[in-house]
Formats: sequence, structure tokens, C-alpha cells
Amino acid sequence: MKCAVSIDNDEYRQLFIEEAKEHIDTITKSMLILEKEPENQEVINMLFRSAHTLKGSSGMMGFKDFQELTHAMEDVFDDMRKGNKPSSSLISALLECVDALSQRLENIQNKVEGEIAVSQLKGKLKEMRIELETPLANKTPEGKLKTESKSAVLNQAEKDIVKQAESVGEQCFMVDLKFADDCGFKTIRAGMVVDKISEIAKVIKTIPSNEELDEQKLSLGFKITVTSKFDEKTLEESAKQVLEIEQVNVHQYCEEIPEAAVQPVNKEAPATLPIENYVVTVEDKKISKVQVDSQSTQSVRVKFDQLDKLMNWVGELVINKIALLQVTSDTRNDSLKRITENIDRLTADLQDLVMEVRMVPVGQVFDRFPRLVRDLSLKSEKKIDLAMEGRDIDIDRSVLDEIGEPLIHLLRNSADHGIEMPQEREKTGKNVTGQIKMNALRHGNQIIIEVIDDGAGIDPEKVKDAALRKGFANQAELDKMNKEQLINMIFLPGFSTAKVVTETSGRGVGMDVVKTKISALGGTVHIESQIGKGTKTIIKLPITLAIIQAILVKDTAQTFAIPTSQVSEIVKVKKTDVKSLGKTNAIIVRDQIIPMIHLHKLLCLPESDEDEYELLIIYLGDENTKVGLVVDSVMRQQDILVKSLNETFAKLKGISGATILGDGQVVLVLDVGQFVTKIRNQ
Repeated sequence: MKCAVSIDNDEYRQLFIEEAKEHIDTITKSMLILEKEPENQEVINMLFRSAHTLKGSSGMMGFKDFQELTHAMEDVFDDMRKGNKPSSSLISALLECVDALSQRLENIQNKVEGEIAVSQLKGKLKEMRIELETPLANKTPEGKLKTESKSAVLNQAEKDIVKQAESVGEQCFMVDLKFADDCGFKTIRAGMVVDKISEIAKVIKTIPSNEELDEQKLSLGFKITVTSKFDEKTLEESAKQVLEIEQVNVHQYCEEIPEAAVQPVNKEAPATLPIENYVVTVEDKKISKVQVDSQSTQSVRVKFDQLDKLMNWVGELVINKIALLQVTSDTRNDSLKRITENIDRLTADLQDLVMEVRMVPVGQVFDRFPRLVRDLSLKSEKKIDLAMEGRDIDIDRSVLDEIGEPLIHLLRNSADHGIEMPQEREKTGKNVTGQIKMNALRHGNQIIIEVIDDGAGIDPEKVKDAALRKGFANQAELDKMNKEQLINMIFLPGFSTAKVVTETSGRGVGMDVVKTKISALGGTVHIESQIGKGTKTIIKLPITLAIIQAILVKDTAQTFAIPTSQVSEIVKVKKTDVKSLGKTNAIIVRDQIIPMIHLHKLLCLPESDEDEYELLIIYLGDENTKVGLVVDSVMRQQDILVKSLNETFAKLKGISGATILGDGQVVLVLDVGQFVTKIRNQ
């Protein structure tokens, strides 16, 4: 019997890439923890296991350079397991190896040639390993685990094969294997073991059988009954050629021990319950055992583009649901109304479920930043600590993929412009170690991300001088601006207060990128700063960009959609209530002066003759900066599916997409903030 397993195809390549990414992320996060907690044995063990798994899976896939480098890293982690403490320079060398692995993985995914410069990196690791401290006296190497292997009962046909083999001088053996707990692709490795042993033996039976192979059963062990002219030692060495095998025990077949008597050993589980009835779940860093059905599947991998398709179909369903509600709104048929209401409810439930499936923790992007801050700290010779809260807040994957770059710019600004040098902080009575904090929290249908530092803050006078020097505004315009308006000038394209251009900043592109990207996502960004105390940047984003709530408005007989996240309130306005402030019209709402702008002027449409119209008060950047958008009428609020525009219209400022209403009408989705910013910059 031979288990035919092919690993040379895109499916296994993709599985390897996904597994490798997870282990590389684990290694990166664990090393940053280890740098602060060098005696954390749990973290060291996690590092060793991840490197060991990467070594095995990359070797199995034939990526020898990847395997060689992870083997070298595994040796370093093994030294740490024996009690050696890593230096900061060794951590840096290991992180350099991680960068090389990440780049190689990207090349593998894109099918780009180019291997890792393994010799150079191994040389660095070898050099840095000399710096490891002497092992702790009380540390002892881990003992080799021993397991008791039992035989499996053969049926009559299999016994006949054994007797025939014995008649020509061969013996029957049981090869009992146990895969490492963190071993990946157990089914593939099981096939590789069978193939390897088949070279020197005849395979009679496997437990589990070839048809029953799965990851869960193999985690309990793998038994192979063979006949061979070779001895136990030779068979054991043959099986050990396959990586990720923790134990191999070869002994002569013993018919007296029935298969039913074989029970896997688990020290933590009660003797009366089989181990397959347990799965380990992690919640709030506490490990608990939960009894589950051994055949149940806890999770499956789904490609994100498939979720996109599902979301689009649900969006189409929402559109048709709205059309159905409109058609049946005036009907007197109670049965039809009841069916329509059920469809409405079920569609809403399905929409919520799909939205939930697309949600991922914001920690997936936050986890990139400790490494970034560490590197910035070393380059700038500053001491910086990064704290993160709200990592478990969920956000749509499509939004999450877009916010990484803006947050990197904000962290770079905090590290370069905000946090002072240790000696400067000491002179002002601050802790020599600067603090950067990232918070994420949910507010209704929005997620709020704050980046806070305790650095020097933004000096409005320096901003004013830079704006005047670079021609962004004249003295008269600057004198009219308050502190908040001056500080938020740093979002202008090309604006920078830095006198020296560094590798990190000073080119005047960072904050402009932040503003542009956040606005494109339908969000807002606002800065609060105090000289000598620090700066807080507040980003508000919609939870999702797919199906959103919008307000439908009509102006000059045309319909438009405006996301509700941009609207503060709606008020009715008469022309007699409008006040003139120079070239600008305004209205007073609860003692607050709100400048007004007509939608038809923004869109260059004919002017309306209405004497009474409605005013949408729109957020511009933050809750304290608003503008009144004048429209002929507000129709209703409803869920819409936002469709992206093609390349011809994608760059139009103020239009974020389009949607289709229940009656088939195509409506533009507006981003009023972009419109107003465009006019102000003209």
C-alpha cells in the first residue's frame, strides 16, 4: 500500500504561504516581547515552535534557502530555551532574518525568482550568538518523551501476507509515530512517511487508513504495520527522515494486544474520557477545555474575494427588497404584506451576518506597529514605548486594509516630530522614555482611532511661520485663524515645519496622505495639541464601506445620496433666515454660525427657484467644524450598496461611488467634505 500525495501544486503552495505568514507574525511579536522579558520561557518556546514548523514546511515545499535560515534561527531559539538571554543586537539580527523571510514569502506568492542571502544572515546570527549570556545553572535540557506503542489487530488477509513474508525470512513490525503538536500539513507528512518506509518495507496497514486521514486523527498518532528484512533501527531512521515527527517507536508486531485497548495518553485529560472529545480554546488569556463533538469543524478559511461577491449579492438583495417594499406598501393583500415583512426581516438578518463575517479585529493592523516603533526608536536614538488598546474592536476588512498607511505616517510623525530626545525630556521633567498610545473604540456605525503622544506638541506660531514662508497663506489670512485652524494646516499638501529632511519625515507628504486616504474612506481626521504636553490625532471611519446608511436628497430634480456618518442634523430653512457674511451666506443654529453652500453650485447645476429648502449640516473634519449643505428636499434615509466607479470617474473629488435604488435609478454617492475642501483650495 502506498499513499500517493502530491505537494507540487498551487493549493499546497497557498496553504504554506498562509501558514508561514502566521508564524512570521508570531515570531515578530514574540521577539518584541522577549526583548522586554528575556526570561519569558513561554515566549521562547513559542519562538522555537514557530521556527521549527517553518523549517519543516519550507523543506517539504522545497524552499531550501527558507529552510536553512529558519533552521539557523531555530538553533538560536534552542540556545534561549537552555537559559541563554538574548541581547538587543541579537534581536535586531533575528528581526532582519524575519524581514528576509517575509520578502522571500512575497516572492513565492508572486512567483518571483530570488532566494535569501542565507550565508550573510547566518554569519550575523553566529556572530551575535557569542553575545548570549551563560546558561542559567538550574536549566536542564528537555528529556526525550517516551510513549507506549501498541499494535493494531490484522484481519485474516493481512495475516496471510505476514506469514508469506515470514516464510522468506522477513519480519512484521509496527511503526508507531507521533507528530509534533504544532506540525502543519500532517496528512501530507503522513503520506511522506509511508512513501519513505515503502522504500525498504512492504506496508500492510495504516491507522488511520488512507481514506480516513485527517489532521485531527493524526494528532493522536499514526501507526504503520509493515514487513521487512531490515531491523527496527533501520526502519526508525527511515521514518525520521521526514520532519516534524516528535517520536518514532518501532517494535515487532504483537497479535495479543487488541486495537481496542489502545488509548492515547493525555496527562491533563481524565482517564475515562478519550482525548478527541476535547479542544483547547483561548479566551482572555485563560486556557479552558471545552467538550465538543470530535467531528465538528471549528473554522474554515474563506478567500476575501468570495466574501466580496457574497456582500455584492446581499447588496443586490437589499436593493430588490426595498423595491418590493415600495411596490407592496399600498397593497391591501395581508398575505403579501406578511411575506414581504418576512423577506425584509430575513434580508436584514442575512446582511448583519455577512457584515459580521467580514469583520476582523483592528489588532491585525495594530500588530505591525510595535516593530515599526522599535526601529524608529533605534534610528532616532530616542526611547519610545508604544501602548495599544482596543485591539479586539472589529472593522470591515476592506477598511482595515486601507488604514495601515495613514497610521504609519502618524506614528512616524509622533516619533520624529513629537517625542523629544531623552536629554530634552529630562530637562523639562518628563520621563526620558516617550509614550505613544493607540486607542480604537466603537461609536455607533463608526470606529474611532486615536494616536496620542506625550511629546513637544505642535506650536501654532511655528505653523504660521512655515505657512507664510512657503506661501500657503498671507499674513492677513493667518492672523484671522484660531489655534485649531492653524494646527490643522499641516494637512495641506507639501506642508512641513521640519527644517531638515530626514529619512523619516520632513518632505511634507505624510499628513497630506493621511487626510486624503481617510477622506477617501468617508472618514474624518482631526488634531488636538498642546505645547510641551503632546498631540492627539483622532480618526473617525465608517465600520464598513459596502452597505451603508445614506440620506437621499433631491436638488434641481436630481437625486443624490449622502452617507449619514457625514450628517449632523437636518433643519428647514427659509430664505429670510439666511444671513450674509461678506461673500458667504450663513445661518444661525442654536447660537452657532453655520456657513452655507448650495449643492447645485457644487455640482454646477441650474439654480432652484424654491423659497424654502432644507439644510443638511455636514461634518468637516470633526464635530466642531461644520458646513450647511442646501438642497431642495430630503427624501428619506435607507441602506444602500455603494458601487465603485470606473477609472474615468474614480478621481472625481466629492463623488465616492454610486448606488442603485429600488426603482432602478442610478444615484451618485457624494462626499461633501471633499467638495468643500476642493472649493476652498481653488
